[in-house]
Amino acid sequence: MQVQTSAAFLRWAVSQRLLGVDWTPPPDLSSYVGRSHESKSITTPISVEHIQGMVAAIPDPRWRLAFQLLSAYGLRPEELQHLEQRGGRLWCTYEKVASRGKTRPRILRLLPSDSWAEPWQLVETLDPRLLPPLRPGYGSDSLSRYLLRRPLWQELRRDYEARGEKLVLYSCRHGYAHRAHVICDLPPKVVAAAMGHSVQTHLAAYSRWCGDDVVDDAFAKAEQRLGQGLRVQSSAA
Repeated sequence: MQVQTSAAFLRWAVSQRLLGVDWTPPPDLSSYVGRSHESKSITTPISVEHIQGMVAAIPDPRWRLAFQLLSAYGLRPEELQHLEQRGGRLWCTYEKVASRGKTRPRILRLLPSDSWAEPWQLVETLDPRLLPPLRPGYGSDSLSRYLLRRPLWQELRRDYEARGEKLVLYSCRHGYAHRAHVICDLPPKVVAAAMGHSVQTHLAAYSRWCGDDVVDDAFAKAEQRLGQGLRVQSSAA
């Protein structure tokens, strides 16, 4: 970043004739900036099967509830400290400040595909006092440390890594986004609003999982919808 910023400053100074053309930086800065030669592991959406397995394997009801909330609503770990009930619905009041602005309080919604989370009755039974003690700003760290001490979580992490993937706490949030698109076929702007970030942030974070299988499935669903619409039009005519 320092090299890139310095280069931008030098280009400006040369363009303003404050410096001679000899100060013009090279167009390609890669030899100065450097490139990473290590392939980064992609953090992976956790599967529903593994969510249910972890819920059954967490002995402490406080940490179990925290994991259930993360998995069912795709929360950021820090948002566990900003939940409240309003009119029979669950709200997240957390406001995250980012380069694209500040997030707004939002209603939390279970995905239509996630009937497995309904028996948890999270909205009806939520009481902040039932959650584990989490310090502001350290929710992710505390919950990650707790999960790392769970034998099943350790086993799942090894299984994911064997497939070239990476299971982390945010995999619960990733799983929500993945199910919203692949199973529920919800548009990005809807899912982004439900998860509390911008469409740009959403696409940048989750487009990496849009492989050929996802594209094929989306095209098949679109073809089916259009085919049904044409048949309806034909019968009406």
